[in-house]
Formats: sequence, structure tokens, C-alpha cells
Amino acid sequence: MQLSLQRMFVQTHSTESGLVNNFLAVLTVVSIVSLVLETVPSLVGYTTTFIFIEWVAVIFFGLEYAGRLFTSKPKRKYILSFFGIIDLVSIAPTLLGLGNFTFLKSARALRIIRMLRMFRLAKMSRTKIVAEENMSVLSLNIIIYFATLLFALLVTGTLMYLVEGGQSAFVSIPAGMWWSLKVFLAGIPVVEPMTAAGEFFFVVTRFVGLLLLGLLIGVVGNVFRVLVMGGRR
Repeated sequence: MQLSLQRMFVQTHSTESGLVNNFLAVLTVVSIVSLVLETVPSLVGYTTTFIFIEWVAVIFFGLEYAGRLFTSKPKRKYILSFFGIIDLVSIAPTLLGLGNFTFLKSARALRIIRMLRMFRLAKMSRTKIVAEENMSVLSLNIIIYFATLLFALLVTGTLMYLVEGGQSAFVSIPAGMWWSLKVFLAGIPVVEPMTAAGEFFFVVTRFVGLLLLGLLIGVVGNVFRVLVMGGRR
């Protein structure tokens, strides 16, 4: 059993590790989509489905946490690591919610940060892709850019939903994400936040938009670089 866990959580290039990481990546996306849709008022009739998805995700994330903890040497290295903390936060609010700590429900939004593990795994496999051809690297850069854009929309939209939920413009996480997208694009009129926390995150969202613009410029630059290199062959 210990050898199997080692192949799943330690030996990153093994078949078992690939299958586990792919499954957890899909489960992460499904749980995030469920979390986002759960906040939409018109979908209140699907609450049972959202709860079912939540508990399925928590069970598998809990098994992952136990597996990584068991194979980590020393264990505190994983517990205190960035992804170790994120893994724990992704399951703790729901488990503690059994004690009627309903205010912890909002902390489940931090599960979005689990997507960073997907970016890390993509980066780890980059060396294999580089060996194939430059166009594959370019495709990976484009995918990571749009994944980063989605991640930024999820985080900023969720934050605005949590602090400005009383306004119609932030009635759900998707509404907050739409507001964030308009802020990223700049020049488009948006609803002004009403709270001090909302104003702070408004500034943060503007700053994130600038960072995304810089990242986009870098991706476009890589496109032209690859095209030029391809034309010289």
C-alpha cells in the first residue's frame, strides 16, 4: 500500500500519479463550478445536487490530503507548505460546518487556489513539451494565460461577492466575475463598491488587470517569435 501511495503522490512521472492528478484536476474544476453556480439565486432548486458534489469533492480531497501526509517526510513539510495549507482549507470549512459554523461556508471559495496545482503540474511537464516543438510550448503558454485569466476572475469575483453581496451587481459569483472582467478591460463603466473592503478589492482588481495585460503582451510576443523562427526554417 505504501508503495502504491508513493507512486501516486511522490513519483510525479508515474502512470498512477498522472491518473490521480488528472482526476483531482477534473474534480477541482467541477467543485469550483458547483461553488460558483450555487450562489446563483435562480438555481436554488439544485441545492441538493450542489451539496452532493460538495461532499464527494471533500471526501476525495480528504483522501488526497491523507495520502500526501502519509507519504511526506517529514510530515510537517507538507502540512506547512503552500499546497498543504490549501488542501486543508479546501476541506476544513465543510467538515467544520457540521457544527453549524455556517459562516465558514464563504471560506470554501479558497478552493479556487487549488487550480494553482494544475499550473504547477503543467510547468513540470513543460520539459517534455519543449523537446517536441516550439509550437507546443506556445500552445501551453496560451492555455496557461487563459487559465490564469479564469483564476483571476474567480478570485476577484468571489471576493467582491463576499464583501459586496448586498448589491445587485454582486448578487452571485458569476455576477462578480462579470464585473471583474469589465474592470480588467478598463474604460468600461462599472458599479462602484459601497464598502471600504470593496474599494480595496476594486483597486486590487485594477492592478490584477494590469498584470494580466503584461502577461498577454508576453504571450503575443512569443507568438511572433515562434512565427518568425518558423519562417526562417
